Amino acid sequence: MIKFFRKIRQNLLSKNNIGKYLKYAIGEILLVVIGILIALQINNWNENKKAKLYEHKMLIEVLEDLKSDSTLIQTQFRRIERFEESIDQITNDPTLLKNNPEMISLFGGVYLVQNTKAIETIKSGNINIPFDDELRKLINNHYHRSKFFLELLSFEDKDFREFRSIPLQKSHFIVQVDSTSEAFDLYSSPLNYEGTINSRDFKDYLLLRKSRVMRWKSFYERIYISTMECINSISNYLE
Repeated sequence: MIKFFRKIRQNLLSKNNIGKYLKYAIGEILLVVIGILIALQINNWNENKKAKLYEHKMLIEVLEDLKSDSTLIQTQFRRIERFEESIDQITNDPTLLKNNPEMISLFGGVYLVQNTKAIETIKSGNINIPFDDELRKLINNHYHRSKFFLELLSFEDKDFREFRSIPLQKSHFIVQVDSTSEAFDLYSSPLNYEGTINSRDFKDYLLLRKSRVMRWKSFYERIYISTMECINSISNYLE
């Protein structure tokens, strides 16, 4: 093709036909420019296609992480419900602590380690995934708020455990692990039943424990609602 165009140029020059040569040269330049533009357009199309495929892949991974989180949160809801029931039961019938300690969960907590592998992979790259601004904002806000809630709960639980739970356990209870539960809950037998239920430390602990349970419930409900909102939004976007 190049030899063909060269022969045309040489033929025009040999005939000293400058006008036709200039028109031909301009046409050849336009042809080259058009070829370059087409090549760039094809390249852009291919890059966009690759980007969309990558977006789809990463959103699927984020979706799987969120679904896994929702399952873990529901497990923690069951633990929270058990803790709440235990406080109500022991408040209404203190003898359960002596006669059926395996029914009562006064110690232990709730824990959630979010699956963030996909979102961390996205953050480490140079492409904003997803491309939709509103969806990206929704996902980022979810992980930001969830991290804040979980870190705050962890800090509060550490303080409560060190200054309330452990001292009470050491002075009033024999604590055992319930291996039949899905999360190995703790149940406790009092060292001295009468002394335990009548102690100020135990009564204060029940009130504070109730407050902790309600706080877990409130924060985990927020995280769960946010998780499900992201799941639904990503699913709709992918469809």
